[in-house]
Amino acid sequence: MTFTDKQMFEAIETNADVKLCFEKISFACKELKSKTGCPNDDVDRFLEFAIGKWDYSNSNP
Repeated sequence: MTFTDKQMFEAIETNADVKLCFEKISFACKELKSKTGCPNDDVDRFLEFAIGKWDYSNSNP
């Protein structure tokens, strides 16, 4: 199921768990940029890479 940006922003504002995860991810991106000096595009690319890999470590015994 695909969510619109509006639906995502509503979930962030109304669901404490979603908001906390969003804040953690945002903080991690800012920290990565700050510590590495990489441009925003590189942080975006890292997130794109991580999207497909986030549960990889949990799916292998």
